[in-house]
Amino acid sequence: MTNNPQTIDPTLLSKTLESPTTIDHTPSIVSIYDIRSTRRRLFILITLSFSGLILPFSDTVYLPALIEIEHDLHASTTLVDYTVSAYLIAAGVVGLLWGPLGDRYGRKIILLISFGFFVAFTIVCILARSIVVLLIFRALQGGAISASFVVGQSVIVDIYRSGNLGFAMGLFLVPLLVGPILGPFIGGALSNWLGWRSTFITLAILAVLSAILILVFVPETHHYFVMKQLRNPTNKCCSNKKKIDAIEVQEADSILKPRFMAPWRPFVFLFDITMAPHIIACNINYGCLFIILTLMSNRASEEPYKLTPFIVGVCYIPTGISSLVGSLLGGYVSDWSAKRFSRVMEGRLIFSLLGSLTCPIGLLICGWTFHFGVHIVVPILGIVIFCFGETFLFTSVCAFINVKKPAMAGALLALLNSVSFTFAGVGLIVTVPLVKLINYGPLFSILAGLNFLIIIIATGVVLYQIRKSRIVILTSNNLNKEPWTITDDATREKTLPIQRFSFSENT
Repeated sequence: MTNNPQTIDPTLLSKTLESPTTIDHTPSIVSIYDIRSTRRRLFILITLSFSGLILPFSDTVYLPALIEIEHDLHASTTLVDYTVSAYLIAAGVVGLLWGPLGDRYGRKIILLISFGFFVAFTIVCILARSIVVLLIFRALQGGAISASFVVGQSVIVDIYRSGNLGFAMGLFLVPLLVGPILGPFIGGALSNWLGWRSTFITLAILAVLSAILILVFVPETHHYFVMKQLRNPTNKCCSNKKKIDAIEVQEADSILKPRFMAPWRPFVFLFDITMAPHIIACNINYGCLFIILTLMSNRASEEPYKLTPFIVGVCYIPTGISSLVGSLLGGYVSDWSAKRFSRVMEGRLIFSLLGSLTCPIGLLICGWTFHFGVHIVVPILGIVIFCFGETFLFTSVCAFINVKKPAMAGALLALLNSVSFTFAGVGLIVTVPLVKLINYGPLFSILAGLNFLIIIIATGVVLYQIRKSRIVILTSNNLNKEPWTITDDATREKTLPIQRFSFSENT
């Protein structure tokens, strides 16, 4: 006689996973996504969102103080701007490594190690007395803290089902997409009153706080390690290490033993036509975002604006609100589209791509109003429009990647973030001197044209996939129908289907 599998309360199971106690019932089967309560998952999500804020915040928090750094360290404007691009490029390159490391050794330990490195590098930036030292350790900062976003996304994929992943990813991405906007506002106030070094002191404090929160409140979520713990639980509270009942996981057959993937292997997906256009669209948008933020700081300190660091920071507030709305709305629309076009995974992207058409419009408004020195409100409006479209699409693409390739989520998210930050860093290296040659209007027109082209290509790919799925379904339905019927005139309601014949050895 066999025991039928029983289900258990996710809240009870969550407590068992964190601090096991003896459970007196037969072995149970539970989904890997139900081992924690909804409230517990939300708390983990909020904690990681706060930690992920440091990555973009660290890059833009000192943008309003670039002129002050230039005078204090006796450096050129170009070299000071390159501290921003060095941070971004390092975050992109090293980010490729954090994803596979998180897939191999677990999420929590990698997050704690990366925050430890970040705090050490930040202390050196606080004490820097030359632009060379600042440039080198800014790059090391970016490489270390990139794990907060790459591995953090993997945790979200671990704890949320695909049906709720879009909204969860939208909430997680809020700090990443709003951080570049909040950074200049807070940094402007700090630099104006306490000097530019106070921005790095703030970063060190935030990093220490985030590490403590992760250490205390975020458990290991890697499916393989969680399943192993559920199958072989031990009561750590008891000195005799008493065994408790094992719990089986429904998804056990699809959970593979962790292994380290070469960081460059995910680049093969850049040649996958069903994924590459969407990844590249996000990369270009994210690169344009940091180009706008950096050049806006430079332009706002020139004629006819001549704004103080604090006022420059205030100018970023409307764009931060726009990014917040775009991220949350993008996640909701992504989940709705996934249900509306459920036959094909690319269906969740269709409305997100259409919404991202606001990006080239915003670029044109911002570029040409800066070009002619129009009142600062108008270029800010252009940036607001751009930021909405950028976050609206980015959230949906992240959810799409996780649903399409769940087994490689960490590596693929690392690829997306790596290429995005690299685009931003290289874009700054190119555009900072280029804007002096062709000015803001032509430069932003080029960016808008490139942006529009890749969005159209990505939309075409999605429409093709939807159309192909419908053709496959129609063909399948036709094959399942009877070949034809013979109807007797006297009995029109009766049909005699012609059967398909099959030959066997007995025939």
